[in-house]
Amino acid sequence: MASSSTLQAFLLWAKDSGVISDIKVQEIPDKGLGFVTKRNVVRDNSIVAFIPFSILLNATKITQYAKEKAPKLEETFNSLTTEGKPLTERVIFILFLLYERIGSGGEVPSLWKPYIDILPRTLHTPLFYDQILRACLDGTSLKPAVDAKYNKLKKEYESLRPLINKWSNIEENDGHDVVTFEHFRWADGVFWSRVLSFGSRFQTINSPIGDDSDDFHLVPFLDFANHSLTPHARWEIGNEGVELILTKSDSPEPITPDTEICISYGDKPNSELLFVHGFTLSDNPSSAISFPVPFYDDDELAKAKLLFMQCHGIKLLVSLTRKKGGAELSHDSTRAMWICVLTEDDGIKFKMNPNDSSHPIDLFIGNQIIPTLDILDNVINSMELLPVIEYKVMETVLDNVDNLLAHLKQTNEQVLKMMEHGRISRELEYIRIYREDEYKFLEFAVEDFTRKRDALKADEVVQRFMLNDNE
Repeated sequence: MASSSTLQAFLLWAKDSGVISDIKVQEIPDKGLGFVTKRNVVRDNSIVAFIPFSILLNATKITQYAKEKAPKLEETFNSLTTEGKPLTERVIFILFLLYERIGSGGEVPSLWKPYIDILPRTLHTPLFYDQILRACLDGTSLKPAVDAKYNKLKKEYESLRPLINKWSNIEENDGHDVVTFEHFRWADGVFWSRVLSFGSRFQTINSPIGDDSDDFHLVPFLDFANHSLTPHARWEIGNEGVELILTKSDSPEPITPDTEICISYGDKPNSELLFVHGFTLSDNPSSAISFPVPFYDDDELAKAKLLFMQCHGIKLLVSLTRKKGGAELSHDSTRAMWICVLTEDDGIKFKMNPNDSSHPIDLFIGNQIIPTLDILDNVINSMELLPVIEYKVMETVLDNVDNLLAHLKQTNEQVLKMMEHGRISRELEYIRIYREDEYKFLEFAVEDFTRKRDALKADEVVQRFMLNDNE
């Protein structure tokens, strides 16, 4: 919770920096800071908050600040570049957040210091759970994702630790690190939970925000807006800044004073909301599940398939989402599953190019080389064996979803007892909502993929395949 003085200092800074607002910022129960209306307002596409481009934060502005006013931070950026380590937008943001919060001792604070000071110091995502709370995720698809992210962040922190702890004198802190792993996790969490991707929207405007490489932006003030399935507002990029707009409604009834004004973070399932933002919604219509691409244990082509997928940017996760017609694989996941289930009997083969690091492997289906993913789509969709490939995909996905459901069932009783005897907290309630949601979606996915698999069994091509396979 932000102190009153810190909040007032930020609001004064925002006003002096050109932020114009017709809404209040205040604490919202279980949400932190948020927006509420000052008076009766009509949803008529009116602008209720304006944030000028000058205070938006992106990688270009951070590197410019480092070059002009923060030599220690610039030295860190240069060292990473010299060492050949990736200096991505995310890394630049994280280092800046840490530098502003902890490591800029003796140097002039940046323009954004009042904004950094108002950011929450305690995050409620699973990466910050204690052992009991993390154990309550056992059996869910989120548990391995949390463990993997934690270990990845730990490794990343250790690689950056010597550089970022040069910012302050460790000897003055009894030899302890000034920038700890806890701080590093905090900066990563702040980045992912608050950053906005401007993407193609940025390309449509002529503004001094940054250059074409800047996708991610932190937008002070706007990021107080909380998420809702029935939002009153949306954000847009205008000619001079970012605008918070009351979405037009057919209802003539005004929004009454002290009503929270929320935006939509997008159609995100509870697994993503919990992982990134630390909350779930009991009435969330979006559901999703992910699991690693299930290469067969006896697949001698698995390593080659993995290399091809990595070279062509195919994710090594299979993702299912709830759609009106049932549970559906994403397009990328469908490609991953095609490659997973195809065998040499189906005409698939690989050719290694050991002397070509930019193009280390070729995929052939029959005698046709597959240089692009579009060609992969066209070739597989035109194959006579397509129904068989689809059947294999359905059967393999069904096996994995069925296993996930069985694992969740096995852990539910133990975890629910643990939750009943644990301390009452909003984190436990969010976990309970997430577990129930995942259980229902897995049941739905098992039923749907069973139906799809059984329908494919009626196909003549599939029947011939099954007959030959049994001989």
